[in-house]
Amino acid sequence: MKLNTDFTLLLVSIELDTLREHLELIEQQAKWAQNDAESRFQADMEKLPSFDEAEWGMLRQEYNYRVDFVIPRVLRNPFLVSLFAVYETTVLEIAGLIQKKQNVRIPLNDLKGDLLERAKKYYSEILQFELSKSNVSWERLALLSDLRNVIAHTNGRIDTIADSKRERLLKSKGVYDWLDFVLVDEAFLKETYALVKDEIEALMERYKAWDSARGKLGMIQD
Repeated sequence: MKLNTDFTLLLVSIELDTLREHLELIEQQAKWAQNDAESRFQADMEKLPSFDEAEWGMLRQEYNYRVDFVIPRVLRNPFLVSLFAVYETTVLEIAGLIQKKQNVRIPLNDLKGDLLERAKKYYSEILQFELSKSNVSWERLALLSDLRNVIAHTNGRIDTIADSKRERLLKSKGVYDWLDFVLVDEAFLKETYALVKDEIEALMERYKAWDSARGKLGMIQD
């Protein structure tokens, strides 16, 4: 089924809204899981026949591991993969629309490099269309791309990526190294979502304005 342009962009907006709802559910689930882990820890402590420092230490270690590491990693990290996927598909979709309307023969995927490198070059040099207005936003998108890659390809094993990228990740507020796995906090997730949402919506608005102006020009020439 082929979707018209307006409906295709509407689907992107729906995905963004769904991700916002998902983000809220993630933090609710994280709090529930932490409370559940606390309840189980207390119950296990009560089952100990007498105070045993070694057993108590093992129970505490297991509780800390679950609450400080497993719960935030399992619940938050996949969100970043989904968030970048929405950004990626939007950039590719709009690039394809402009390419077709400008009769450009070279598709974005013919260029080499990662998505952001190819997209920046393609929009700027081939389509002559502005992809992002902010260098700060672009740096955050590059950070998200790095996080997405390490999460998707190595389940968050931060020691598998290049030293330069690892240093950049760990210098970012809200990003942490825990047992050689990458973790992000709630604030980082919310801020990154807000930035990506703004970037996507701004890109769609620029495209709509460009397409509308192009249509009006065509009417005048006719």
